Amino acid sequence: MKIQYDKQADALYIYIGKGKIKKTIKAGKNTLIDMGEKDRVLGVEFYKISRSVPKEQLQSISVELPVYA
Repeated sequence: MKIQYDKQADALYIYIGKGKIKKTIKAGKNTLIDMGEKDRVLGVEFYKISRSVPKEQLQSISVELPVYA
């Protein structure tokens, strides 16, 4: 798993799995879920994230864990 913050886009993306994105589902006002084969969740994007989380906290986010395909 990997978490990445894009300051210019004001978006936080959580990479959960690897694969080709087959569809994207809107899961909330500012949340998108990327789906792959067999409806596996590949990632979740939170945009306009600074409205929910202070920017100071977003600057220090960095987590990487193994991804099992």
